Amino acid sequence: MDTTLSIVLIVGLVALASAVGLIWRATRSRVSTPSGSERAVRVPSRYLAAGKTLTLLQVSAPLCSYCGAMRGILGSASTRESNAGHVEYDVSEIPEVIESFTIRRTPTTLLVSASGDVLFTLQGPTPPGVVSDHIQRAFEEIHRRSDDYLI
Repeated sequence: MDTTLSIVLIVGLVALASAVGLIWRATRSRVSTPSGSERAVRVPSRYLAAGKTLTLLQVSAPLCSYCGAMRGILGSASTRESNAGHVEYDVSEIPEVIESFTIRRTPTTLLVSASGDVLFTLQGPTPPGVVSDHIQRAFEEIHRRSDDYLI
């Protein structure tokens, strides 16, 4: 085989592998809990689903290719869970929430208790099973916190 052709093939494979890795990393979802400074901040009630124990607060952007899919996943999840509500905001509509929770990518979903505490943050496109699992965990955390106040 010609040396030039070999070099071109190797460079092409490296470029392809790098592109696949970057795409995979960009589309991976990440789940986190609020860090130290974020724990003290609450989401204002005007952004929450009225009368619901848990709000699935989705932050979207006009050119976000995954936001529509997350809208469907979160909408279905809130339909299955009567105590959960789904609301969606454009990044420009809630600047104080974006700043307080350092939201840097869309879609990002905050699982927020009725008191405004963020229990989990789902960054990026998140599979339905992961969403359902964290909704259940959020309800468990809300229940645990309410038990702390029982006398």
